[in-house]
Amino acid sequence: MTLNSNTVHGSERLGVLANSLARKSRGFTLVELLVVIAIIGMLVGLLLPAVQAAREAARRMQCSNRMKQTGLAIHNYHSAFRQLPRAWWLETTPRPFNGRVWTIDVLPFLEEQAVFSEIDQNTLAVDQLSPSNVSVIQKSITTYLCPSSPGAPEGRRYTFNAAPAGLPFTATNIAACDYSPATGVSGLYAKHAFGPNLLSNREGALQVVSPIFGGSEDGTFAGILDGLSNTILIGERTGGPVVFSGGREDPVATANLIGLEGGGWGDLLGGEHWLQGSLQGGLSWPPLGGPCAINCTNARGFGFHSFHTGGSQFIFADGAVRFISASVDAHAFASMITRRAGEVVDHEAY
Repeated sequence: MTLNSNTVHGSERLGVLANSLARKSRGFTLVELLVVIAIIGMLVGLLLPAVQAAREAARRMQCSNRMKQTGLAIHNYHSAFRQLPRAWWLETTPRPFNGRVWTIDVLPFLEEQAVFSEIDQNTLAVDQLSPSNVSVIQKSITTYLCPSSPGAPEGRRYTFNAAPAGLPFTATNIAACDYSPATGVSGLYAKHAFGPNLLSNREGALQVVSPIFGGSEDGTFAGILDGLSNTILIGERTGGPVVFSGGREDPVATANLIGLEGGGWGDLLGGEHWLQGSLQGGLSWPPLGGPCAINCTNARGFGFHSFHTGGSQFIFADGAVRFISASVDAHAFASMITRRAGEVVDHEAY
């Protein structure tokens, strides 16, 4: 059979079309696939920090809201009793070894009346005197936890051990608290802030009342002579069983300080925090004071601490919650802790 030119050209066109379709239907080459994966990886790398930053911003806001609730509870406590809650208190007479910490006393004003009612008010919450009280302080109080702190509440239980302080008491597996009073300024941080001629009035707003450990006066808003907007009541200090130093877990400090950290909301030592600072790199061992007050360590007495980037949040006596930078001027920060030293607070310093 003879093929005409139209038939030949038609066959050629069909062949070209078939080859074109074959080329279009083939899969990605290895190089193309690697390029796509690399682009996706770059996009994830660019987006992940933004996602993490957004999540931390949300956690920080939630933490701030919880602190505002706590600040309001302290104000309502003052309205009810005409005094501030005691940072902590301990008496030996007339009721031997009775006392509490501020976090217990403000529970009714945090809508935790049911928890407060379970506590026997006539004895300490320690294993040796009141196991029933200890079972109460083993319950997590959401308002006392910062969402930025690592770990689930059940994994952050803490054991209080007062034996090194001279008291034969323990309280086991108590729930964590991420907030601590600013009870005063002492040691090397006080010298760093104020110089060698230390002020005599370096105590904070919430008072320690105990004939054994000193202090006999309850605090009031009227006694905050430096001004409510200039004076810190409560600051962040990561609770639980772990001591952090320089942003990392410190196994040496944790092993040696566990039980004395005041890491639980029912722990008496949770109300004791005279700030002496630490080194900029974190807690040294044996511990020494220093010029760093925020986010270098959560060791009790050595620093305020949170997992927020760049600083921590604080409740002021006027009820405001303010973020203070980790690089805050030492004199300005110490002046915000003292309640009647007469310093002029520089609000631009943080």
